Amino acid sequence: MRTVIFGVDGLTFRIIGPLIERGELPNFKKLRDEGCEAILESKYPPLTPPAWTSLSTGLKPARHGVYDYWIYADEQNERKRGVTRGVHVQTQRRAEKAIWNILSEYGKQVLVINVPATYPPEVVNGYMVSGYLTPSTDLDFTYPSSFKEELFKVAPQYQLVPGPEYESLRLKLQVGPMVDVLMRITEQRTHLIMHMLKEKPWDFCYLAYICSDRLQHQLWEEAIALDPRTNRYYKMLDDALGEILALLGPDDNLFLVSDHGFRGHNSYFDINEYLVSKGLLTLDPKVQAARKKAGHASSLKRLANQLGLRPLARKLKRSLKAAGVWENADIDASRPLLEDIDWDNTLAHVPSFSGFQGGYADVFLSPDMTDKQVAELCADLKRQKDPKNGKPLIDAIYTTEVFGEGQFAPREPRLLLLAQEGVTFRMELGNERIWEDIGKTFGSHHKDGVLYAYGAGFKRGYKAANAEIFDLVPTILSSMHLPFPYTFDGRVLDELFVEQKHAEQGLVGAGKSAEGGDGGLTRRKLKKILDK
Repeated sequence: MRTVIFGVDGLTFRIIGPLIERGELPNFKKLRDEGCEAILESKYPPLTPPAWTSLSTGLKPARHGVYDYWIYADEQNERKRGVTRGVHVQTQRRAEKAIWNILSEYGKQVLVINVPATYPPEVVNGYMVSGYLTPSTDLDFTYPSSFKEELFKVAPQYQLVPGPEYESLRLKLQVGPMVDVLMRITEQRTHLIMHMLKEKPWDFCYLAYICSDRLQHQLWEEAIALDPRTNRYYKMLDDALGEILALLGPDDNLFLVSDHGFRGHNSYFDINEYLVSKGLLTLDPKVQAARKKAGHASSLKRLANQLGLRPLARKLKRSLKAAGVWENADIDASRPLLEDIDWDNTLAHVPSFSGFQGGYADVFLSPDMTDKQVAELCADLKRQKDPKNGKPLIDAIYTTEVFGEGQFAPREPRLLLLAQEGVTFRMELGNERIWEDIGKTFGSHHKDGVLYAYGAGFKRGYKAANAEIFDLVPTILSSMHLPFPYTFDGRVLDELFVEQKHAEQGLVGAGKSAEGGDGGLTRRKLKKILDK
């Protein structure tokens, strides 16, 4: 028995469902009709690094240590507030085993190809090619390191992410050429995957395609409209899936998964500006001038919208940036907000910009914030509505305990906010109106991802109830009739199997760390507040 995980970053039923019905994705249709289909929920949060790490470990962030693109150092000085402590980019989990480590220890031969947040590559019983978040292909990003030479012989144009060419096309919004770049990257990825599957010994292969996420962020209007220019990419994924299905034997299994789903947004809610307006976030006086300048820019955007000139202004700005004339310093979409905050007078803030494209906000709360203040904040957020259509801002509010229990549980209380359809959170300052109609729809992450399970042991044509990303690893181990090395945060999706005998390997609980200490007490308090 062999097992494949076919991963696609950001894949959503909103796009592949209609394409399946139109007959354009025959191999996806095969999985649906001859296997099991379910929504795979990714909520804590719906962001690439933590989501892929949870998929790969069966664990929540408190145990594997990945919450964001960034990791905040645990300073010994408890008087330090917010994120004045050190911060650096995180490219790999901090603890616990991934599925490839577990299977290697069981003597299984593994191939791990392009899975995000896997740099540096690990020693495995097989081969590993580190994926997204690897700094450069100039580094040793394969195990064994000697495999790198073979990789570039098989896929000479192999890239980790799109290069400067794509950025230039993006600024000009040249849809067809943008998709062409993503397809060339995907084609090279498939060349490598098929080479490894055919030439290397393996019992387990875990592969990931990431360009769908890039496509959907910028070209959501085209993708959701099933534009032929973007449909080409999904057809290429379907072809790659078909090539892999053709290699499988009657006893082999395939799981197709996404780390999160996708949806469109055409409104911004400026969460940090909102917290300023509520007196919960206090800025250092030196930032006020920059904030005032940003406010003027926001007013001009609003006027352009009212006059119907926003699309023209956006096109002009893209053209100037592509020509190198527009020289404003763009904010890194995932860079933490580290400066210009009066931490001694701040009770709540959102340090990371990652939620902008992720469709969420991770609010850090001061331990000085009272239960009453937290309850008032949650209630007020739930009352916020988009002024252009009256739709509510909030889809869900979660408290710290959703991140699980373990050595990397957040040291400060948190609120995790998921936005409703059509809205995402922006973390920048300057727009005192807080809401902004952006006049165009872009893509952002959604909690509902994709799961297919295909193989002789699975039900045929079965639509299952929602699963969670933590459920993948225990379900795979169960399908391979292997024991669990410890308790996972996910469960065995026993309902997918023809013979429901797999749960006898152990009912998976919430983890092996006990809730305790002041952090546990705070999490319980916050949960009670939201339950009221």
